[in-house]
Amino acid sequence: MARKIRILQVIDHLSNGGAEQLQVTFATGLDRTRFDLHVVAMRPDIGLPVTPTLRALDVPVTELNQRNAYDLPALRDLVRYIRKHRIDIIHTHLIASDVMGRMAGFLTRTPVVSTIHNSREDLDQEPKRRQQLEKWTARFMVRRLIVVSELLRTEIANWFGVPLKKVVAIPNGIDIDRFRPTANFDRAAMKQELVGGNYPIVVNVARWTPQKAQKYLIDAAKIISEARPDVRFLLVGHGPLQGELEAQAQALGIADRVIFAGFRDDIGNVLGASDVFVLSSLWEGMPLALLEAMAASLPTVATDVGGVAQVLQHGRTGLLVPPADAKALAAALLDCLNNPEQAHLYGDNGYAWVQQHYSMAAWVRKLEQLYRAEAGRRGKRKT
Repeated sequence: MARKIRILQVIDHLSNGGAEQLQVTFATGLDRTRFDLHVVAMRPDIGLPVTPTLRALDVPVTELNQRNAYDLPALRDLVRYIRKHRIDIIHTHLIASDVMGRMAGFLTRTPVVSTIHNSREDLDQEPKRRQQLEKWTARFMVRRLIVVSELLRTEIANWFGVPLKKVVAIPNGIDIDRFRPTANFDRAAMKQELVGGNYPIVVNVARWTPQKAQKYLIDAAKIISEARPDVRFLLVGHGPLQGELEAQAQALGIADRVIFAGFRDDIGNVLGASDVFVLSSLWEGMPLALLEAMAASLPTVATDVGGVAQVLQHGRTGLLVPPADAKALAAALLDCLNNPEQAHLYGDNGYAWVQQHYSMAAWVRKLEQLYRAEAGRRGKRKT
C-alpha cells in the first residue's frame, strides 16, 4: 500500500479569520487514509479556538515564533520541520507565510501551492517590498496559485505576472450542517440574548477593518432606522476600527440600535436568530461569512466585489449593491425587511445554491486532486 501524502499547511497564525477557519473545515473533510495533515502557524495563536479544535481532530499544530515579516530563524525552523516530517507538499496562506513557505519549499525541494484568499485590492494594500517578494516567490517557487473564485483568475495572474494556466480556481467550501438550526433551537431566546428583544436583526459577521467597510453599513442603518426603528443591526467580530465605528453610531444617534457583539463561536445560532445578512466590503475573494449565511437560509445583501457575484445571484439568492454606497445598501436591506416572503425565497434559493456548489466535500476533493498531481511531479520521492 502506498504511503500517505504528507501535507503541510503554513499560515500566519490561527485566529478566527476566513483563511484560518478553513483549516478546520479542511481537517474535517480530508481523507485521512490517503493524506497526513500538518499545520504550522508562523506566530503563536491568540487564544482563539482554532488551534485546540485542530488538535482535537488529531492534526499536529506547531507554532513558530516569527518576530517580523521575514524572520530567518523562523525560516530555519520551518525548513527543519519540513525535513523532519518528510513533507511532500506545502500549501501556504496569507502573505508572510506565502513568502516563508515558498522559500522553505525551495530550500527543501518540496512542491508549493499557495492560496490567494482575496482580490488584488488586498495585495495592493501591502508595502511595496512585501508585494515584490510575494510576486517574485510566486513566479519562481510555486507550482500553482489557487484563487477562490473563477472571477479572480485573470486579475491575479496579471498582478503576479504569471501565465493564466498557473492559476487555478478552487472556490471555498463550508461544512453546511454547522449552520443549520438544531431541533431545539430557541430563536426568540437567542434574539433576546443578542439584541434584547424580538426585533428584526440585520447581521454582519466580519472583522472590523477598512476592507469590511462597516462604516457604510452604519450609515445605511441610520437611513433604515428612520423608516424601520424596530430593526437592530448586529455586528459580530472584532478589529481595530471598533472604537471608530462605535463613535459613528453614537454620533448618528443610533447607538441603541447598533450592537457590537464581539467574537462569538456560535455563529450558527447567531445566523439562526437573524433576519437578513449583510456584507459591506470594499473588496473580497470568496467570503466564507457569505457562504455561511446562505447555508443558514438567510437572505443576503452584499457589495458586488471580487468573487461575491459568483456566489450571490442578484434577484435569486439575494441582492448585490455597489461598494461604498450607503443609500443603495439601505434600499436593498429595506427591500428584504419589508418583503419577508421574497426574502424567504432568497434564503431558500441561497441554501440550495451553496449545498450544490460550495460543500466541504467538493472543495476538499479538489484540493486532494491538486496535491496528488503536484506531489507526483516532485521527482525523487521521500520514503
